[in-house]
Amino acid sequence: MTNLEAIKATIAGYPIADNTFTKVLTDRGITSTGTYAGNSSAMELAQADVYVILATAANVSEGQYSVSVNDRASLLKLANSLYQKWGKPIVGQTAPTVKAVSPW
Repeated sequence: MTNLEAIKATIAGYPIADNTFTKVLTDRGITSTGTYAGNSSAMELAQADVYVILATAANVSEGQYSVSVNDRASLLKLANSLYQKWGKPIVGQTAPTVKAVSPW
């Protein structure tokens, strides 16, 4: 199985172009035509990237398939759990800010 086939299998049922998968894999340093060697940090981060793409895409309906707001929240949750696992920034949340008041 190729890396492209492997990542497509994790997102089965969603209408995403092969070019999108190939770009995500390439951006994470994975060759789409290479032999899939099991999960790795790069592959899991590529999966998270695909979840974010799905969650932020325009409303899509194809046949009986559609992505609802609940689906989007779930996809972002999945993506963020993978980003957090590998020490990457969380998507869709702003970084906490510290506000200090000088006592003088």
